[in-house]
Amino acid sequence: DTPTDTPTDTPTDTPWCRVAYRGGNLNQHVDVTDRWATTAVYGGTTYDLAPGCCKADGTCFRWNPTSADCVAGNRGISSGPNAFVPTDFTQADAACKAKDPDSALCSTEPLATGRAKRQPPNCRNSGCSYDSAFIWTDIPCAGYPTEAPTDTPTETPTDAPTDGDEGED
Repeated sequence: DTPTDTPTDTPTDTPWCRVAYRGGNLNQHVDVTDRWATTAVYGGTTYDLAPGCCKADGTCFRWNPTSADCVAGNRGISSGPNAFVPTDFTQADAACKAKDPDSALCSTEPLATGRAKRQPPNCRNSGCSYDSAFIWTDIPCAGYPTEAPTDTPTETPTDAPTDGDEGED
């Protein structure tokens, strides 16, 4: 976007985008620019969006191990209490927290590629038939700003070592 010549009356929204990975293949991913979307298009085909949940220790999950309930229902069930419900970004994050209060949407880049099993952020082969959906993450798309402000400043490396006394007399 190009800056305006004069300030606007109301602030403009910061561009928003998150990466969604195919549940069964980390090599397939899309940039989702609508936080309220419940589907994503890849290769001309529309896919449901489902939560990709990660615990504080970095492990991923799609269901609650104590009750065997899928985070957003089972994609293999079309009606009833365990039926799958495609989720938008906010619903996906809330669904993760409902199963484990210390969890959230996965926010780390994949450490593997292709069809790695049970690895964040897509948690392939972890149940609930999510392998054929696209999985929400909290990974910003390349080239998009982070939500402002961040909790901690980003440290930019220097070209040469510093002694910590710069600017002091």
